[in-house]
Amino acid sequence: MGYTIVKTGKSLTESVYLSLRDDILTYRLKPATKLNIASIAKDRGVSLSAVREALARLSSDGFVVTEPQRGFRVASVSLADLLDLTERRVAIEGQCLLRSIQNGDLAWEGRVLASLHELSRTRVYLENEFNPAWINTHVRFHATLVEACDSPWLMRIRELLFIHSERYRVLSIHLDRPHLDSEHHDIAEAAIKRDTERAVALLTDHVKLTAQIIMENEAAEHASPFLAPPSQSA
Repeated sequence: MGYTIVKTGKSLTESVYLSLRDDILTYRLKPATKLNIASIAKDRGVSLSAVREALARLSSDGFVVTEPQRGFRVASVSLADLLDLTERRVAIEGQCLLRSIQNGDLAWEGRVLASLHELSRTRVYLENEFNPAWINTHVRFHATLVEACDSPWLMRIRELLFIHSERYRVLSIHLDRPHLDSEHHDIAEAAIKRDTERAVALLTDHVKLTAQIIMENEAAEHASPFLAPPSQSA
């Protein structure tokens, strides 16, 4: 696979970081895959130092694991990690959404509707391959929902939990997620109607459904080759 990293408004390291993160989120880079710095630099036409800096950031974000004397590898995924992540995200994201609904103004409502429209028009797949642009659009939609939250610390924690959950969301879409557009529509509608209780409940169901779909498919022996059983750590 060839890459062209173009330095525009982002730094070179930032571009490499985003490129690698997209590959991890969409499973083009499989969990537990060893990452060769020289190969990555050659494929993307960038310096070794840019790759090292990007991998160091991915490591601090939990997408990459550093192994003493062995370099870097893609972080594993597991059912235990999925369940823990789901529980934490439900708690944090729900608080962010509640405070955002309380503080959001008319302009915020317009941005929520605009981001919902953009997401509904972005295809999940392109030529039978998962579309990284959908992930970016999905991230923007959920970020817009909570952008009026007045707690910077909640928002920082929420952002990290959210992007890690996208790895599992990709798995759930590959398995079966036929009503994703309606899930997003219902959450957005409840938010702009200021129905806080319904919006938070719908968001909670939306987050938990990812774990439910994956767990049901595991139990039905349609197991993902990437997932370790609950007794193992990520």
